[in-house]
Amino acid sequence: MEFYRIEILCHDINVHVPHHISPRIPSYNLRAAYDSIKQNWGKYVNEANWNWRLMKTILTRCHVYDKERYYVPFDELAPEESQPIKFLRKFMPDYT
Repeated sequence: MEFYRIEILCHDINVHVPHHISPRIPSYNLRAAYDSIKQNWGKYVNEANWNWRLMKTILTRCHVYDKERYYVPFDELAPEESQPIKFLRKFMPDYT
Protein backbone atom coordinates (compact mmCIF):
# COMPACT_ATOMS: atom_id res chain seq x y z
CA MET A 1 0.00 0.00 0.00
CA GLU A 2 2.86 2.38 0.80
CA PHE A 3 4.13 1.90 -2.76
CA TYR A 4 0.97 3.46 -4.21
CA ARG A 5 1.32 6.52 -2.00
CA ILE A 6 4.79 7.05 -3.41
CA GLU A 7 3.52 6.49 -6.96
CA ILE A 8 0.89 9.20 -6.53
CA LEU A 9 3.54 11.63 -5.31
CA CYS A 10 5.93 10.68 -8.13
CA HIS A 11 3.33 10.68 -10.93
CA ASP A 12 3.81 6.98 -11.76
CA ILE A 13 7.55 7.32 -12.29
CA ASN A 14 7.94 3.54 -11.98
CA VAL A 15 5.89 3.09 -15.13
CA HIS A 16 7.84 5.80 -16.92
CA VAL A 17 9.69 3.39 -19.25
CA PRO A 18 7.06 3.64 -22.04
CA HIS A 19 7.74 7.37 -22.22
CA HIS A 20 11.35 6.61 -23.16
CA ILE A 21 10.14 4.32 -25.93
CA SER A 22 7.75 6.97 -27.24
CA PRO A 23 7.57 10.43 -25.62
CA ARG A 24 4.17 10.87 -27.26
CA ILE A 25 2.53 8.44 -24.80
CA PRO A 26 0.56 10.64 -22.38
CA SER A 27 1.05 10.05 -18.66
CA TYR A 28 -2.51 8.76 -18.24
CA ASN A 29 -1.70 5.88 -20.64
CA LEU A 30 1.65 4.92 -19.08
CA ARG A 31 0.24 2.04 -17.01
CA ALA A 32 -1.51 0.46 -20.01
CA ALA A 33 1.61 0.93 -22.14
CA TYR A 34 3.78 -0.59 -19.42
CA ASP A 35 1.42 -3.58 -19.11
CA SER A 36 1.75 -4.08 -22.87
CA ILE A 37 5.55 -3.95 -22.64
CA LYS A 38 5.51 -6.56 -19.85
CA GLN A 39 3.14 -8.78 -21.82
CA ASN A 40 5.16 -8.61 -25.04
CA TRP A 41 8.73 -8.09 -23.80
CA GLY A 42 8.50 -9.42 -20.24
CA LYS A 43 11.70 -11.43 -20.36
CA TYR A 44 13.63 -8.17 -20.91
CA VAL A 45 11.89 -6.19 -18.17
CA ASN A 46 13.75 -5.81 -14.88
CA GLU A 47 11.42 -4.93 -12.01
CA ALA A 48 12.13 -4.29 -8.35
CA ASN A 49 9.66 -4.17 -5.48
CA TRP A 50 9.62 -0.81 -3.76
CA ASN A 51 11.04 -0.64 -0.25
CA TRP A 52 13.04 1.82 1.84
CA ARG A 53 16.33 0.12 0.95
CA LEU A 54 15.60 0.59 -2.75
CA MET A 55 14.70 4.23 -2.08
CA LYS A 56 18.02 4.75 -0.32
CA THR A 57 19.87 3.14 -3.24
CA ILE A 58 18.08 5.38 -5.72
CA LEU A 59 18.87 8.49 -3.72
CA THR A 60 22.50 7.63 -3.00
CA ARG A 61 23.74 5.55 -5.94
CA CYS A 62 21.73 6.88 -8.85
CA HIS A 63 23.05 9.91 -10.67
CA VAL A 64 21.75 13.03 -12.34
CA TYR A 65 23.34 14.82 -15.25
CA ASP A 66 25.27 18.01 -14.60
CA LYS A 67 26.72 19.97 -17.55
CA GLU A 68 30.00 20.69 -15.80
CA ARG A 69 30.56 17.50 -13.80
CA TYR A 70 28.60 15.08 -16.00
CA TYR A 71 26.98 12.48 -13.72
CA VAL A 72 26.64 13.43 -10.07
CA PRO A 73 25.08 11.37 -7.24
CA PHE A 74 21.72 12.64 -5.97
CA ASP A 75 23.01 12.99 -2.44
CA GLU A 76 25.86 15.24 -3.58
CA LEU A 77 23.38 17.69 -5.06
CA ALA A 78 20.86 17.48 -2.24
CA PRO A 79 21.22 20.13 0.43
CA GLU A 80 22.38 18.75 3.77
CA GLU A 81 18.96 19.52 5.27
CA SER A 82 17.12 17.57 2.54
CA GLN A 83 14.52 15.56 4.45
CA PRO A 84 14.55 12.31 2.42
CA ILE A 85 18.35 12.15 2.35
CA LYS A 86 18.63 13.16 6.00
CA PHE A 87 16.10 10.48 7.00
CA LEU A 88 17.82 7.73 5.02
CA ARG A 89 21.29 8.66 6.31
CA LYS A 90 20.01 8.58 9.88
CA PHE A 91 17.95 5.41 9.82
CA MET A 92 19.72 3.35 7.14
CA PRO A 93 23.35 4.49 7.17
CA ASP A 94 24.96 1.22 6.10
CA TYR A 95 22.73 -0.11 3.34
CA THR A 96 24.51 1.37 0.34
